[in-house]
Amino acid sequence: MKKLLLLLLFFMSVAWSRESVTLQLSWLNQFQFAGYYVAKENGYYSDAGLDVTILDAQNRQDPFDAVMKGKAQYGVGRSSLIVDYINGAPLVLMAAVFQSSPMMLLTRKDSNITKAQDLKNKRVMLTGDTVEGAEMQAMLRSVGLRTTDLYVQKHSYDPMSLARRDTDAMVAYLSNEPYILQKAGIETHAIHPKDYGFDFYSDILFTTKKETLEHPQRAEAFYDASMRGWLWAFDHIEETAELIYRNYNPQHKSLDALIYEGRVLKELAFRPNTAFGSIEPIRLEMIAQGYRLMGVVPSIPSFDPLIYKHSTLNLTAKEKAWLKAHPVVRVGVDQNWPPVESIDEKGRHIGISASYLSLLEKRLGIHFEVDYSRRLWSDSLRAVQNKDLDMLSCAAITEKRQENLVFSRSYLKQSMVIVADSGVGYVNDLNDLNGKKVAVVRSYASEEILRKYYPKIIPVLADSSLEALKKVASGEAYACVEGLGTVSYLIEHYNLKRLKVVGETPYRYELAFAFRNDWGMLASISDKVLASITQSEYQAIHGSWLVMEKNEPINYSLVWGIAGFMGVLFIVIAYKNRRLDVLVRQRTDELETFNQRLQEEIEKAVEKNRKQEKLLMQQAKMAEIGSMLESIAHQWRQPLNILGLSMTRLNLSCSIGGSQEAAKVIEIAEAQIEYMSQTIDDFRNFFKHDRDQISVNINTLISDVEALLGPLLVRKKITIERDIDPDTEVLVYPNELKQVLINLINNAREAIEQHRGDKRVIYIRCQNDEKYCTISVEDTGGGIPNKIIDKIFDPYFTTKFESQGTGIGLYMAKTIIEKHFLGKLSVYNSNLGACFEIRLNRSLKAGSGTLG
Repeated sequence: MKKLLLLLLFFMSVAWSRESVTLQLSWLNQFQFAGYYVAKENGYYSDAGLDVTILDAQNRQDPFDAVMKGKAQYGVGRSSLIVDYINGAPLVLMAAVFQSSPMMLLTRKDSNITKAQDLKNKRVMLTGDTVEGAEMQAMLRSVGLRTTDLYVQKHSYDPMSLARRDTDAMVAYLSNEPYILQKAGIETHAIHPKDYGFDFYSDILFTTKKETLEHPQRAEAFYDASMRGWLWAFDHIEETAELIYRNYNPQHKSLDALIYEGRVLKELAFRPNTAFGSIEPIRLEMIAQGYRLMGVVPSIPSFDPLIYKHSTLNLTAKEKAWLKAHPVVRVGVDQNWPPVESIDEKGRHIGISASYLSLLEKRLGIHFEVDYSRRLWSDSLRAVQNKDLDMLSCAAITEKRQENLVFSRSYLKQSMVIVADSGVGYVNDLNDLNGKKVAVVRSYASEEILRKYYPKIIPVLADSSLEALKKVASGEAYACVEGLGTVSYLIEHYNLKRLKVVGETPYRYELAFAFRNDWGMLASISDKVLASITQSEYQAIHGSWLVMEKNEPINYSLVWGIAGFMGVLFIVIAYKNRRLDVLVRQRTDELETFNQRLQEEIEKAVEKNRKQEKLLMQQAKMAEIGSMLESIAHQWRQPLNILGLSMTRLNLSCSIGGSQEAAKVIEIAEAQIEYMSQTIDDFRNFFKHDRDQISVNINTLISDVEALLGPLLVRKKITIERDIDPDTEVLVYPNELKQVLINLINNAREAIEQHRGDKRVIYIRCQNDEKYCTISVEDTGGGIPNKIIDKIFDPYFTTKFESQGTGIGLYMAKTIIEKHFLGKLSVYNSNLGACFEIRLNRSLKAGSGTLG
């Protein structure tokens, strides 16, 4: 009895020794807050000396109010915390769990509401905080709308409101409502602010400045345990979902729904080459700019005091004892994978992983002994698996490797891309490489992926990334699959100019420290070090390897002159950016009105004389403007966003004297301006009249056409595949031939969209002989019905709605080819779809002039 009493007193004293803190969540318990449940249930909080109470939104308590009033020490909030800080709230932002917000507007797919501008005069369910939220407001304003242009409804918080058509759109979370509606058989479409250039943080862990000053150890312990909980949750999504299903499920979600939620949120939590939970001042400034443009805040202060500075590791007694018992760690490295890691000419381990290893060594007080005897990566990997070495400084996390290795959290991500000869067109998917030889590095994750998921691809093994690329350059392999950062580095440093990135893959290297499977303790310790890295340390490591240094001297007077000019330019562009979509819509409406007026004039004509042909030609060109403007708008949106970000970086850099950073920003901005200027020239040149025939390279002309229509095709997930002799030249009126090709490619795009088949390709081929040059445009749209195929070249014949087509595009195309070029335009159905053939006569001089 006495022993039992003493044991009880011991446990009570342990419980009393823990500090009690409260975390206030912003919504009901679900996977959205998984990391905090894991930290509590796995004992991370209790190990840190904390007794944590987690309150969800059932108590109707706003996290900001709860923390400010002392009812909770920590809270989870949105980017609107920036406004509270600017207004004087003594806040500290500790971590942004989601680097991109899962909040978006959800519509039914069959409603045809696919863009933000489609929401005008529609019923939209908004929550109270999103009515004034910068994300939604900024997106709406970018397309010329305000909430007053919508029929705003009070949010029902019931996704079936959309299923019952009680509303046209509703604020939803990408990880929740789409799944529920999908299970109900309702297909949905997401209108995401991120797609309009407004990419905000979400679920920000925050506290007060008082908490960090008066209880620094408690704040650090809570931060560290919470981050460990989140990393474990995302590494064990199914186990975490089961925990939430059992203990934190007031909404009675199914286990499958929680797993789905976890997988979606993981994609939003991790950004390539960005530390988990990190908050960057430049992104805070961009978000604040959105609030300022809406008049919510008057000015933008420094955000440095707002961001939590964490440095201590809070190692447990067991962890400290383990480090003391293992003062030397034997490390295997990849000697040929720059810039991630390699061996320099002096035989030293260098690269991003070497920098992380050095930082780990300083923080932990132990020595990492690099093994240089194993020259091949596969040998180092095998040595750690056999416990001949203790760890790898950098290894991609894969399911197979996790069977006999223990990994730290990822500290670097590289997208896997497809590299081929510069003459190879765009590769849409790895399946397009079936039957072809593809170079990969032996024992890399890329080899594992090809062997497991793409058995029809023939792997060509290399001992290094450089060797793999050289196999492509020599023709020994058709393509190579490798990390984008490595590819860029090697192509630049070894002058492999004939190689280029021709496609993306859905895979990426998630790179981390890898330890022998009985050294899980060091993996856990490493996670703490990685979580403690500051933004400046992160930038110092990655910036020195991933940014190409320039050694040219800087003309500072020129820099400041350009900076002033760019400042003015930014103001203009910021305004233009908001107005761009509005102007595009207005111009398109004007053009449609003009087309209708022109149509009436043509219908009054009695004979189809040259004057009528001139009017028809003009109308045919105008009919292309809608898609052209849509393409221009798409091409400009990203450069405008890049310019906006660049100007913010420039302003910030100049304020702290960062002249080198300013030069880099100006270089980026100038490149974007040059690109946009070229787009204008392409658009303007298309409408110039051709006075004389000139010899035109067919491949170059089609490249010009693809530059105009390419972004629209990419957005529709349609690719163009060419089979054209690069030396083919023909005497033509180039703009008239461009008009014909644009018309045929647009028709092909529309046919593919309507057909909705799996294959979405437009094939453009060119065949030559002494008499003819024949250009064919073939789609995969299923073909033209036999009953109308003989009518499609007739004037005013169209299968489209009146608002979508005039019925003269193909008629004018045929007129141009057969009257102006003395050639022939014909059509037939192939196995895939419709194939239009343009036959240009090499032996005859074309007509003496244009319709212009």
